[in-house]
Amino acid sequence: MTAFLKIDNCQSCQRGLPWEYVSAVVLQGKTLAGTGVWRSQLVDQVCPECDLKRTAEREREKLDLERRKALVELLGGDKPYREFTFEKFRISSGNRAAYQRCSSLNPATDNLYLWGACGVGKTHLALAIARRCFEESLSVVILSAGQISRKIRMKDIGQEQAILDDWIKAEFLVIDDFGTGSDTAFGRQIFQEILDGRDFTDRAGLVVTSKYSLSHLAQKLGDDAIPSRLAGLCRLTEITGEDGRLFQRSGTVSLSQEHV
Repeated sequence: MTAFLKIDNCQSCQRGLPWEYVSAVVLQGKTLAGTGVWRSQLVDQVCPECDLKRTAEREREKLDLERRKALVELLGGDKPYREFTFEKFRISSGNRAAYQRCSSLNPATDNLYLWGACGVGKTHLALAIARRCFEESLSVVILSAGQISRKIRMKDIGQEQAILDDWIKAEFLVIDDFGTGSDTAFGRQIFQEILDGRDFTDRAGLVVTSKYSLSHLAQKLGDDAIPSRLAGLCRLTEITGEDGRLFQRSGTVSLSQEHV
């Protein structure tokens, strides 16, 4: 049998492995033809140890791809996935405090009401927090103000309650651009139930963005029930600055901005 002994080198680690002998199969005292052979230990030109590492790496790559796909879907598309990070946020004197509060937010203890004019970075910061929470394997839900009604409307009572419970129980919840667009009594009721549900269960991890201060929000809604709840739940943070979308469109940078 030694005449058939061969050495193969793993193409990955370059280790030499001798061929192994697979004993013949004996059936009713007779050796089956074609059994009892020498064979290489390599699998696709690599040793068993390297093959295990290669398989594990492929599984990691598959998992990373699935998580990236899930994060892109959560954030709403490739652009927010690519751009809405803390590292890419342009810091200025008007948004520095908001940036610091968002970057240090603890979803287990903190809630935030982030308000300011259009384009100053409210959504950017809210989604940057959501991204970090997702990467820490927390359950994350991101809703625009309009989706609160659309995702529940026309559902039966059981489905409606199940969706509402998911929002209340989420470890991190973003309600983006509240107060913008059409306002309905149904949407307000659902939002109020979300706030009450999270408050009554001591659930933190809520970020609400809006272009309105709470006093202006109360005027717009004609009711202070929701602003009052937000004031009791959230740390109120104003963010100011110039419209960042104008810089993206023109490719210019304001001289008034401070970089860090």
